[in-house]
Amino acid sequence: MSVSKKMINFKEELFKYKTIAITGMEKNTGKTTTLISLINMLKDYKLGLTSIGRDGEDKDVVTASDKPRIYINEGTLIATAKQCILKSDVTFEILNVMNINTPLGEIIIAKSLTGGFIELAGPSTKTGIKEVINIFDYIGAEKIIVDGALSRKSFASPEVTESCILCTGAEYSENINIISEETVHYVRMLSIEKIDESVEKLYKEVIESAKLDVRIAFIYKDSVVTGNSQTSIIAAKEVINSFNEGLKYIFIKGIVTDSFINDILNSSFQVNKVLFVVEDGTKLFVSNESYSRFLLKGGIIKAVKKINIIGISVNPKSVSGMEVDFEKLKSILENKINLPVFNGIKINLPEKVYE
Repeated sequence: MSVSKKMINFKEELFKYKTIAITGMEKNTGKTTTLISLINMLKDYKLGLTSIGRDGEDKDVVTASDKPRIYINEGTLIATAKQCILKSDVTFEILNVMNINTPLGEIIIAKSLTGGFIELAGPSTKTGIKEVINIFDYIGAEKIIVDGALSRKSFASPEVTESCILCTGAEYSENINIISEETVHYVRMLSIEKIDESVEKLYKEVIESAKLDVRIAFIYKDSVVTGNSQTSIIAAKEVINSFNEGLKYIFIKGIVTDSFINDILNSSFQVNKVLFVVEDGTKLFVSNESYSRFLLKGGIIKAVKKINIIGISVNPKSVSGMEVDFEKLKSILENKINLPVFNGIKINLPEKVYE
């Protein structure tokens, strides 16, 4: 598939979904510039914008480096903290003051009456983001973008947004092979294959419909046993003790970690005989090394809900000034991942990025 064809497909995917999450593998991998690019590409839609964390300030509060500023057009909907509204040079119509407090004040839903630069500091919880999306939807937003925060990939969950763009780049590593290997693994984790409908129905009956807060369940050929572990993190011992030839599925609610996987692999548990089922790929916090071991032993993990990753945004420059070869990295990634890969700091950027 040619580069131009992949980019056409990216735009088609972008136009297909109403809600889009931007998530990053590392700080300064281009989430803000990717957001700015999307705002420009979707300028003909009525946009709703919010952020987990803080975005759009002229200086990074951690590194003190210059940051691109977010310019919005008239008619854009935003959900941001009160102090960000007051600092903006945009004239706003206040539509809703939410019962969500942040260090920068309550979250306010507003509509821009003029164009200008803004800062975004939205809700920090999944529940808060979902509430914002519901309000945006109610007041007529045609496209909704949720700008993510470092290590907050849960907001890419299909429970929250319909699609996701992953940001990677030189800030993650100076070694182009490490960047590519870890990006491929990150994508592999996020886009874990979906289970079939019959297993999905059973998962919902056992886990989601349970009166008790069930974190793990064991599905045998002729019975269902709910586990006693209060969190999935500490459930490895119970999983190991659950094994017999009749065990078909292990349903997990919560995150799966390296220690969980390694404890099972280091036991007599036969991972090739059982299908592990998680909620979605955002729940997998498993390293490339551990997951590769798991696969080599015949292990399979599937998800109840599949994440739609529609593109990989690359920032080839780090804050320190180091730059990787974008074309080389792009070629490596596109050979390993069937997704469009683009330079997140150059794609369709409008002129008004810096004052």
